[in-house]
Amino acid sequence: MDFPAIAVGGPEAAAGLVRGDWEFAHTGALPVAEQVLMGRDVVIVLTPTCEFGNSFVVTRPEISDLAQLDGKKVGVVTETGQTSVAARLAIEKAGASATYLPLLRFDRISAELAGGEIDAGTLPVEVRFGAQERYRWNAFALNEFGTPSAFATTRRLIASNRELVMRVMQCFAEAIQVFKTRPDIVVPMLQRYVKIEDRGAADRLHAFHVPLFQNVPRPSFPGMSALRAYLLKTFPTAVLLRDIDISDASLISELGKNGFIDGLYAEHTG
Repeated sequence: MDFPAIAVGGPEAAAGLVRGDWEFAHTGALPVAEQVLMGRDVVIVLTPTCEFGNSFVVTRPEISDLAQLDGKKVGVVTETGQTSVAARLAIEKAGASATYLPLLRFDRISAELAGGEIDAGTLPVEVRFGAQERYRWNAFALNEFGTPSAFATTRRLIASNRELVMRVMQCFAEAIQVFKTRPDIVVPMLQRYVKIEDRGAADRLHAFHVPLFQNVPRPSFPGMSALRAYLLKTFPTAVLLRDIDISDASLISELGKNGFIDGLYAEHTG
């Protein structure tokens, strides 16, 4: 296994699956749905967590309301990613017209916000337990169409090498089990990869996520109606979009039925 691209944004992650640049991608439901509506082969095979406020518009301390971003600069990963679209909608709903700068990576957004080059930026939930405390930033939770982040591949790969896809699914289920049950392993990894120096902040980040990860991460889209409404602006056929058009729950269902997931947690408790 290798990681040919890190933090490229949801649209590029989904587009890379279509091009064959990688076999799997962690992305959002919106980029997958857009690709499907364009007739391309991308499919969600699991959603690791239940829906929660996992992304924020984060602002400098003196900006206490999204309306104050009128005429200000806001850093986003990409112009069309799910989080970027949600941020734009939230800021526009507050009555502000901002300039959006695609900065490609969350760490760059954080650095430019800390340095004063931008007035606000879109950042993941980790900021609540790290940089937000350090810089006294304000954070406004985003509603990303009520759809959690997703792990995706292609129907072509499932058909041609289902065994490979199933092995990856098993690994994902094992990773969730380790996250939920082994803080001694996970918290130091959070500090390393999320770059949180404060052990207490990493502990709080871990505790926050434990109940959110699903033992059986079956694809689910509680915000499908909101997703369809947004997509209708560009794709008239989105009115007919269904969960099964963008997802394949058969693999994770198989892991639930054959006892693999129950065995992971029985082993821990036993």
